Amino acid sequence: MGLSVAAAFAIIGVSILIVAEISLGDILPSLTDLHEAYESMRDRSIKKLQSDIDITNVSTTTNGTNYDLHITIKNTGSTTVDLRYVNVLVEGEKKSFHYNNRYLYPENENTITIFNLSGSGTKRLKVITDLGISDYYTYTV
Repeated sequence: MGLSVAAAFAIIGVSILIVAEISLGDILPSLTDLHEAYESMRDRSIKKLQSDIDITNVSTTTNGTNYDLHITIKNTGSTTVDLRYVNVLVEGEKKSFHYNNRYLYPENENTITIFNLSGSGTKRLKVITDLGISDYYTYTV
């Protein structure tokens, strides 16, 4: 009886070690990935809290039967805005635009231009940064 108890204990002990090694081999990388994801989310949240923009001026120039829209944006936050990742909506429709400088630094202004827009009357404009910060402006053509 003494040998069978020792053998059973050894088999159960080895089995527990094997299960622990397999489990930790799968769990530790997942925990590391989860930790990195939380750090990334925290960094994005901090950047979002420190970001803000204002549309300070909107002007139009006639371009044949259409018009060009010039939008002056001021970065009132403390993080730099990359204009490559900004979206501009005119009447809810995404428009492509051109800019002078790629980066909009804190407390600076930059003008973006949308060419060949059609229509007339009162229009609504929305500028959205890559972090989801946005500003609205209503203008008349």
